Amino acid sequence: MFKSVVAFLALAVISTAHASYHVASYNTDNLDPNRPTRVMVVGNGDDLGLLFEEVAKAKAVKYTENYPQDQIALIAINEKEMGSEWNLKRYGFKIERNDSSTLDGKEFIKEVSKFKKILSLDIFSHSSAQFGIHLDGRANRLNITTKGLEALKPNFMKDAFAYLHGCNSGFNLAPFLSNIWGIPVAGSMTSTNFQRLHSDGNFYLSEEGYAPNSDWAKTNTLSYDKEVECKTGTCQRLKPDNTPYVGFWGAYRAGGLPFYKFFCVKNSEADCQRVMAKSMLSHTLTINLKKNSSLAEYKKAVFDFLCPVSSKKDLRGECEAKLDEALVTGDMTYNPFSRPQVECSFKECKVEIDCEKVLFTGVPKPGTCELKNNTPAPATTLVREYKAYLAAFPSLSK
Repeated sequence: MFKSVVAFLALAVISTAHASYHVASYNTDNLDPNRPTRVMVVGNGDDLGLLFEEVAKAKAVKYTENYPQDQIALIAINEKEMGSEWNLKRYGFKIERNDSSTLDGKEFIKEVSKFKKILSLDIFSHSSAQFGIHLDGRANRLNITTKGLEALKPNFMKDAFAYLHGCNSGFNLAPFLSNIWGIPVAGSMTSTNFQRLHSDGNFYLSEEGYAPNSDWAKTNTLSYDKEVECKTGTCQRLKPDNTPYVGFWGAYRAGGLPFYKFFCVKNSEADCQRVMAKSMLSHTLTINLKKNSSLAEYKKAVFDFLCPVSSKKDLRGECEAKLDEALVTGDMTYNPFSRPQVECSFKECKVEIDCEKVLFTGVPKPGTCELKNNTPAPATTLVREYKAYLAAFPSLSK
């Protein structure tokens, strides 16, 4: 075991990725560095193939429909053996150029900083609480030790936001980036997984046993302005699991959250809520949310974003009822997550992750990390997040 751990760590430290990366656009002729921009970054898919590209395509459609005046820029690992360039073209992206450099933290900053008016940043990737975002494999990451990230701060426009769509991105990296960039940043407090649109109108994990049957939707009639075929990359999304993270680094059985948690470390409550509402327009949901949507439509979108779904029981319906009930009773402790919630404000979470260390290195030992939930009383995170989204509704149309 010790030898295998050392081998892994050595590979992660000394190896260099061989993949280059694409710079692509969506629904625009040529990328203009001075035009308001939605930036999306797709990391190495590894065992997931090109699924990160697929969920990026779904996001690109939403941004195009709701913000047609903005340009969309995609930075994606060139996974030649999987045909990533062909796949992006199939999804409607235009390859602006292929760069032979390795996409590490420094290269990420160089590419993103070219856009002077960033409205949103979405990163689809593998990630970990310990070592951050995998850009081009385990050796090339974006994390709290990446030098120069603060240089991107002036490039974010008013009401900009960021989503870190990979696993466990909310424990350390999301609040860190919110602090240095001065924008709301959303991250996950458990593993994230791909949900696929089913013919019954819900999104389920595509793994066996999570959907009621294998009758997956062939077209998406719910999320967009018009019906689109699923084969065009419009029926998948990334969402946090409703179970704690159990994986390579260990088991965080003491808690988690079933939704992407926003951190607004340096933003006022009003600014944070306004951005939260606007960010809802970027999601692939069971409803086509628009700037002029009604409160009832907005609530349906928020429920789809915050509440888990199950084919075994009406967990979504229970969650909707309990959240609205909390507005009347004042009981803030409703929890649909399979384990305790972690307690998070919009600044930080009351948790710690403890790992054994590899002998002589001080490096966290894979398989040994555990979550310490520092909340003795039932957490109130979900209900408070719901109340914040409701308070933000008037900002949706602005």
